[in-house]
Amino acid sequence: MRIFTVKRLLGALVLISTHANAENVLLDAHWKVVKDEKQALYYLKLSTEMIDGNYKAEVYYKNKDMLFCASALADNKIGKKITSEQFRGAYQCYFEDGKPYEQGFRNEQGQLHGLLKKYIATGQLYVETHYENGVKQGLETSYWEGGNIRYKASYQNGKEVGISELYDDEGKLRGKVCKSGTCVTQYYDNGNLHLEIPMVDGLKHGNETNWGFGKLLSTQAYVKDKKQGDYFEYFPDGKVERHYQYQADYKVGEQLTYYENGQIKLKEVTNDKGDVLQAIEYDEQGQIKKTTDSKYQGNSWVYRKQQRYRDGQLIETQEEDKLKNWSLSETFKKGLLIERQERLNNQLNGLQIKSFDYNDVITLSREYYQAGKREGAYETVKIEPATGKTQLVEQGQYAKDKQAGTWKKFQDDATLTYSHDDNGELHGEYLNKTNSGQLLESIHFKHGKPDGLVQRYASNGQVYEKGEYRNGEQDGDWIFADGEYGFRPIPNPERRYWYGRFDQGKRVGHWELRSSEDYVLQIANYDELGRLDGKQYEFEEHGWIRVINSYHNGQFLNQEMPPPVVTSDDVFPRF
Repeated sequence: MRIFTVKRLLGALVLISTHANAENVLLDAHWKVVKDEKQALYYLKLSTEMIDGNYKAEVYYKNKDMLFCASALADNKIGKKITSEQFRGAYQCYFEDGKPYEQGFRNEQGQLHGLLKKYIATGQLYVETHYENGVKQGLETSYWEGGNIRYKASYQNGKEVGISELYDDEGKLRGKVCKSGTCVTQYYDNGNLHLEIPMVDGLKHGNETNWGFGKLLSTQAYVKDKKQGDYFEYFPDGKVERHYQYQADYKVGEQLTYYENGQIKLKEVTNDKGDVLQAIEYDEQGQIKKTTDSKYQGNSWVYRKQQRYRDGQLIETQEEDKLKNWSLSETFKKGLLIERQERLNNQLNGLQIKSFDYNDVITLSREYYQAGKREGAYETVKIEPATGKTQLVEQGQYAKDKQAGTWKKFQDDATLTYSHDDNGELHGEYLNKTNSGQLLESIHFKHGKPDGLVQRYASNGQVYEKGEYRNGEQDGDWIFADGEYGFRPIPNPERRYWYGRFDQGKRVGHWELRSSEDYVLQIANYDELGRLDGKQYEFEEHGWIRVINSYHNGQFLNQEMPPPVVTSDDVFPRF
């Protein structure tokens, strides 16, 4: 024999000898042998007294010194732990107040045998079970706290068989549960049958029927515990609310939901896994509200298209293909496509439409994208849905996300035309004319910069500004309107103009501000660097000097107020 095996045996003998000679053995909450009294909740009284060939054994609550369990052990050499399977013969266990906890009998193999009783803390019997050699056999009865029967069940070789009965705490029958053979499971509510399930060998087989308040609620066909066939659900008046079809627990085929007036509310078509391939929602008048079409791969959908309707007209489409990483969103108004966004690989692609609605006129912009960049035709139109009238507002092309070629903008009484170079910069003449031929704007561009003659006029031919650009800078003689920001071709009889000369974008020399009647209102003088220099004059409307400001190289020097002018016709001076 190996040395370490001998040592282990000797250690075990010492432990057994210690327990055999001890008066009490301390046990923790799990009946493990412990030496520390702080860990102990129970103790075992060892005895040499024999009961039917076994050693008498008693376990006590340590703190109260009250009996917990009394039985007998086949061997008083208990080892490291006590279990209930070590009990032999009859045993009784108690709560700390002395009320019964459990009563039973264990045979020579430590198996439950005969009648087992368990109690709740009040001392009320909770359950009675019959055993044969550790296996449930025969009747098991459970009780409510008041003493009424809770359930009755029959066991054969450890399995529940026959029909089990369930009761409420008042003793009323709640259910009969079929556990084996061919029988019917029934559940009751206040004495009224509310659920009936045909069973075969513990499996649902046949039509399950559900009642509520005496009315039929639903029926479901089963085959070997799986839903197979028709499911019907009913309104309180007996009309069908839902009709589903099942195969092997999955909804397969056409699934219908109804309104109380008999109209279909929802129609679904499902595959053999219960996935919804098509769904159509209806309103109570039978008009379509929404449709959904789907394709699946595995347990998830990979393609889905949803369309919404209002008053019989399509108002919205949402479409997505996960495999292609593609999506499409469309919005309609009275049959007109007013919004469209298409994406491929999370980038705009294809036709994109945007719109806004003002005073019953819809303004639409249509443009095309490739891989997130604008490419191809562009246009903006105005549409009056009430009359069907369409007006082209803007038209052009994009190339590599930049405006390209010739573009046109159309107004009620004018047309604007302009062109671009290969980099999307303005190039050539920017021309704006009324439909009658009146020139409104003519600006020449060279690769994005104005170059050459600039002319702007009001719709009646009144000058707004006129001059030239050279190398992108104003140069030479100019005339332009004073105090107006942003060109609008609206005639203005009170319009005032500056006259003067530019040198490479800087005002130089003598400048005059004149009224529409050509009266001088101001005189400004600049040096060659574009700085105010010399005397600057401001005049009254009748031509008299109001103030003179003096500058040198852009620096203000002083201000003069000329004396009033006295004429022979005036008694008092005029200011």
